[in-house]
Amino acid sequence: MCGIVGIVQKQETKIGKAIIEALTKLEYRGYDSVGIASIYDNKVIITKDQGKISEVSERIDVNSIKGKIAIGHTRWATHGPPSKENAHPHVDCSGDISVIHNGIIENFQRLKEELLEQGHVFQSETDTEIIPHMIEQQVKKEGLALKEAIIQVVKRLEGTFAICVVSNLNPDRIYCAKRDSPLVIGINTDRMFCASDIPAFLNKTRKVVLLHDDEFVTLTSEGYDIINFNTLEKVIRKPHIVSWKPEMAQKAGFPHFMLKEIHEQPHSLADYVRIKQPSLTRIAEKIYNAEKIFLLAAGTAHYSTLTGEHLIRRFAKKSSSSIIASEFESVNSLIDEDTIILPVSQSGETMDTIMAIKSAKEQGASILSAVNVIGSTITRHSDEVLYLYAGPEIGVAATKTYTAQTIAMWDIGLELGKLSGEINNSEYSEARKLYQQIPNIVKQTIVRNEARANHVASWFAKKNSSFYLGRGLNLQTANEGALKMKEIAYIHSESYPAGESKHGPIALVEEDYPVVFITPQDYTHNRIIGNIMEMKARGAAATVVIEEGDREIEELSKWKFEIPQGYSEMFSTIPYVIPLQLLAYYTAVRRNLSPDMPRNLSKSVTVL
Repeated sequence: MCGIVGIVQKQETKIGKAIIEALTKLEYRGYDSVGIASIYDNKVIITKDQGKISEVSERIDVNSIKGKIAIGHTRWATHGPPSKENAHPHVDCSGDISVIHNGIIENFQRLKEELLEQGHVFQSETDTEIIPHMIEQQVKKEGLALKEAIIQVVKRLEGTFAICVVSNLNPDRIYCAKRDSPLVIGINTDRMFCASDIPAFLNKTRKVVLLHDDEFVTLTSEGYDIINFNTLEKVIRKPHIVSWKPEMAQKAGFPHFMLKEIHEQPHSLADYVRIKQPSLTRIAEKIYNAEKIFLLAAGTAHYSTLTGEHLIRRFAKKSSSSIIASEFESVNSLIDEDTIILPVSQSGETMDTIMAIKSAKEQGASILSAVNVIGSTITRHSDEVLYLYAGPEIGVAATKTYTAQTIAMWDIGLELGKLSGEINNSEYSEARKLYQQIPNIVKQTIVRNEARANHVASWFAKKNSSFYLGRGLNLQTANEGALKMKEIAYIHSESYPAGESKHGPIALVEEDYPVVFITPQDYTHNRIIGNIMEMKARGAAATVVIEEGDREIEELSKWKFEIPQGYSEMFSTIPYVIPLQLLAYYTAVRRNLSPDMPRNLSKSVTVL
């Protein structure tokens, strides 16, 4: 989750400004402190403090930092609370070696005890600080050159890490190493970058090299050199050109990234629909022939996998289970060679998911993934990959990647229906016609409901709690809507099966209490009318998401959102979530909150 940036360039400039600019583009990852290590006049200069980039920049003139080489970091606390002392970069006893790190060193306590016995003095509570001290030990007491010392150190580290090292011992290069935490290289004619994510340098270069686990990089202003730090074998990997345009990672005139990304959904879905992926058929066939199927995800992605679970049962007549990645150990004993694991992820770097699929693969399971970021860790551990093509998502709250993940589940579901015979050729053809129109339907949904969402938000913003109710497949839309409201607008929102709402939640309902119902014209329609009436009888104010023209439910509501006709039975979890995204966004704005950076949350959870 921490943001990492490194720059090594040919000319001496105010490099601090470039580092801060790059770190700002990684703010979506979540952080509590910021720091820079630069080399100037053959000295390592550390500048860091607790707080947001804008706050630290007001206290410290970080933009004026000079040099040809620097590394920068935004920290999300794991070991030790947010503080200036715990902020990265960290240094050795002499101040000659500086390190930034994303991940968790699991054996740091044992290594720290060794270093304390050898006389090293620590300034922080972090696991990261052991690294510069270990390097110092190798250089000054074992006599190794800096590069060899770093390699020996990373071999001893257990856990996850993306590490960048600078030192006045070799003042013209950055050394990097990674295992299970993201790290990429950016190439420009006058400078080289390393970063934890591509948006950090996307406005400077689209030429990117993706690093794999257990790789070590030497970065100079002239280029890069990669080796495997276990075998020391040289790795030849050519850069590729990222298709994203720099402006895709900017706000493009919208007040927040979240709103921009809501409006990008017709385009991102159109990209997914347009691009034919040969892996789709292979994935469907493997699922259809499997004995056990587990879908795996974390956060918002979990709700997309619940759609997948429903569709596998519906179209393949197969038992399947959606498992939250951090709870994978509960089913670990069931995994064998006849098991399919289907991880779904935006970043492809979610640590809980990575650890789960590694464990499953060791037991013989096949890994079939749906991932947004090409070349990410999850894709490299997968037997087949369905790419989501949603482009970069900067807002912490997933919007366009959720609908991309969900359309991927429907894509697989249709193929399963064709294989099993649950969908005949005529039905399959008709379903694919509806599928092709989804981007346009989502566009219409945004246009029809945005102003209404802003208006309803003026009422919703005054509330402290709410329920989101749905039946069957629509429960997943309720789940996602409630999550968005709680994480963006900080309003306690609980999703619940509508039929179960009388078993507990209804006790909290009072006059004008907000209850949101997901009510397409499907088999759940008649029963959910009863649930709406139950809630209204206790004073609830019903907000409904209905198919256009559904007067029966409209008459029971205080507020309504309408979806174009024809998407109640098929693909409903895509358009029906759009008004809920808009409602959460505008409610947050009405409450003077930042939708892009909700407190305590992070975009990519790269720690366990």
